[in-house]
Amino acid sequence: MDNNKSSKSALNIFIPFLVAYLGSKGIFYYFSFKHSLFSEEFDIQKTLISFGVFLVLFCLGSILVKHVINNKKKPKQ
Repeated sequence: MDNNKSSKSALNIFIPFLVAYLGSKGIFYYFSFKHSLFSEEFDIQKTLISFGVFLVLFCLGSILVKHVINNKKKPKQ
């Protein structure tokens, strides 16, 4: 029982992270946005854009996972 709960909480983090990572890569590719935090000179605007897009997509992924989990728990009539 405890093992099942820990795997669910791992998925609650992994799936939104995957959505945010792949989604941000796709968005940045579409808009030709290039930013490398460690190999380029520091630019606060590009850094805030990168983190902002990732954070928004992570939140959307979290909402999606919670919605899917809640729909699975509801008994079918």
